[in-house]
Amino acid sequence: MTESATASPDAENLLLQELDMVESVVEIASATLATGHFVNMSGLDRAVADLCAAATALPPIHRRRAAQKLSRLAADLTALAEALALQRAQIERASETEARHRAADAYPANLTR
Repeated sequence: MTESATASPDAENLLLQELDMVESVVEIASATLATGHFVNMSGLDRAVADLCAAATALPPIHRRRAAQKLSRLAADLTALAEALALQRAQIERASETEARHRAADAYPANLTR
């Protein structure tokens, strides 16, 4: 067996482990958002890009499982992006409402009628 033939399963296994780790991060972030807390997802885009590059570098025979995991990850990332967008919209609405209340409260009651 050649060195490249034995290295490919190792590379595939390492990639699958890294994909599992990123999937866990996305699941935790989604659960955290669901409770109304904030999450910092900086660096996730780079990690996913690196995983995609690593998957394409695998020999074709070893790409199937990575491609399946990447497909599931893409769906999870889409759901996370939608949850983040919803959270941002809610925060912006709350901020606008608060600003209107502060502006109204800045004037005496008899001047706002």
